Amino acid sequence: MPEHNATVTEIEELAPSVVQLTVALNDRDFHFAPGQWVNFGFPEGVSRAYTIASAPQRPEAVQLCVRVGAGKGGDALKRLAPGAAVSIDGPYGDFILPEAEGRPVAFLAGDTGIAPIRSIVLHMLAVDDRRKITVLYEPDQRHILYAGDFDPLARSGSIVHESGRIEALIARNRKTVESSRKMAAGFDGFLARVQSALRANGMDTSEVIVESFGPEP
Repeated sequence: MPEHNATVTEIEELAPSVVQLTVALNDRDFHFAPGQWVNFGFPEGVSRAYTIASAPQRPEAVQLCVRVGAGKGGDALKRLAPGAAVSIDGPYGDFILPEAEGRPVAFLAGDTGIAPIRSIVLHMLAVDDRRKITVLYEPDQRHILYAGDFDPLARSGSIVHESGRIEALIARNRKTVESSRKMAAGFDGFLARVQSALRANGMDTSEVIVESFGPEP
């Protein structure tokens, strides 16, 4: 994948230890599918994989959702400031909603796993995708990320959006989840619980599209 030069234009704290980076691409050649991620190159040479949280309708200004962890990546992120020159390598990943399917879509998100799902949902609405959208979200410590996007959409009836413990959400929405294309994103422990909850409710997990963020931070 080609490397793109970019500039950080905004750093917004979404929750404790979670930030959103807005990055302006210096060229018009960067394109991505909703749900993908990039390698983000810091000014000091450190590189980390970050998920795209924005829709592809504005590829020149990309939003990345990041949990600030320990180590060199976390240290570099804490030193990062608006105006910094960075690089973007990618996009990568196959957490992509299949096209040409008539059935509804159920998104199962844990913590920052809501980021690629936000990208997909915003894109679906932008292109007038008529599939019914259900977003079941287990936030970290009740810090509900992107509520400013999802709550108005839920109030308007554009989507169904519920937050809480994922086992309870799956059980409460069993019929909807069972009949839907299922996509799950989050850390490994969350994804294992999603698989167990689906099986406990009599569902086949073989077709679930999964995006792992690795071990819990």
